[in-house]
Amino acid sequence: MEEADVVVVGSRLAGCAVAAPIARSGRKVIAIDRMTFPSDQLSTHLLTTTGVSEIAKMGALPRVLETNPTIVSKATFVCEGIPCTERLRPADDGTDFGLCVPRDLQDICLVEAAREQGAEIRENCVFEDLIWAGGRVAGIRYRDENGEAREVRATLTVGADGRRSNVAARAGAWTPYRMSKNGRGLVFRYMDDPKMGTKDAETFIVWRENKSMAFAFPSAPVGKLLVLFMGHRDEVSTARKDPEGYWQAKLDQHPSMKQRVSRVDADSLTKVRSTGDTPAFFRASSGPGWALAGDAGHFKDPVTGQGMRDAMWMGRTLAESVIPHLDDPAGVDQATRQWEADRDRHCLPAYHTANIDTRIETQSAVMREIFRDAGRNEESDLSDIFTRHRTQQEIVGPRRMTRALALALIRGDQPRGETISRSIRDLRTEVAVRREIRADEFRGTGTIKGSDHPGVEWPAPPSGGSGGKVRTGSESAEIPS
Repeated sequence: MEEADVVVVGSRLAGCAVAAPIARSGRKVIAIDRMTFPSDQLSTHLLTTTGVSEIAKMGALPRVLETNPTIVSKATFVCEGIPCTERLRPADDGTDFGLCVPRDLQDICLVEAAREQGAEIRENCVFEDLIWAGGRVAGIRYRDENGEAREVRATLTVGADGRRSNVAARAGAWTPYRMSKNGRGLVFRYMDDPKMGTKDAETFIVWRENKSMAFAFPSAPVGKLLVLFMGHRDEVSTARKDPEGYWQAKLDQHPSMKQRVSRVDADSLTKVRSTGDTPAFFRASSGPGWALAGDAGHFKDPVTGQGMRDAMWMGRTLAESVIPHLDDPAGVDQATRQWEADRDRHCLPAYHTANIDTRIETQSAVMREIFRDAGRNEESDLSDIFTRHRTQQEIVGPRRMTRALALALIRGDQPRGETISRSIRDLRTEVAVRREIRADEFRGTGTIKGSDHPGVEWPAPPSGGSGGKVRTGSESAEIPS
């Protein structure tokens, strides 16, 4: 049996973000992962300025930059032909660019950086169970790379093992207390960028056309491009049956994207990858001796491209919250509970923004006017939603929304009745979202029409897990504001 201050299950984004600062503080941290590195992960891996900042805070940015990624400082959003190009607002540490590095290149950089700072990262290890003692999680049982049974005892056990978290299952937190069904699926591939040497090759571009969305993300190494389509989730089955036929159909549906990649070298096209299974959720993410970081605890619809940034933010802030208390188990438990409340406060607005964006519907006349307004200059505006500098509620307030509605009615691009009825519907959703944000309820289970989408069929927990009552310790513990 070994002892550590913290043991982490999962050693990718959230896991390394937990391990690095704890190791830097002089504490012993062991992280295990069932994979070996480098290895791939199904992910579109977009990072805006604040996401790159998290990599820098982890100490991994120099290594990531050695992959020779495209440095991106601008984003263009196009809503039914209305363009809006903005400079990405710098992060709090001055980071002023975004990246899109494939996971097989990126994640090994995080692992090596965490190791350099003193964390023990053990690959090809399989988590088996939690160890309980005195009503608290006291560590883990796992099998090492040779198949030998091992134990690690620790003051805190962190599950950073993704959406299908085995740690969550063993802690009784498998079934989320809040879920929302995704409307969109993801279909993507890589290719050589035919626009190398142009501004497009250094710009993140998003097209919103009819009911579909298309994304062009310059990637790594320089000269590679990630192209992604997000139509209805049911399109994923079509893409899997006939990848090339589906791909051509989506290019026809998005003429600007078709032009963007019109001269691509066909030999550079990778296979088409896809997923239609991306429901958003919140899990109970703290309890006596345990916590869940990254996708293990919270996942939002990928339409906003914030998953990687949030996973690292969660891991780092969790580590920072518990470091002062690692000699005091009760203090650790209070800190993780407070951290969970802070996480939800931070992520709830983005959860709703993504839920609304995953609805399969045409772009509203009001949304078009907001894009026209934002496109008047290149100052950071709508892109602040994606960098997480401001919430949608802060950017599109009542005054701006009212002005956009008035202009939409004057312009008459859509029938007046349709514009008014959609605006009333969207206003009701927005009022409910703002009310929930103000209420600041811990583990709130309410649902908001127009944002929380029903129909999620959550799978049964893995063998040995439990979807029942969460073992959270004192339910009366106060959650400070």
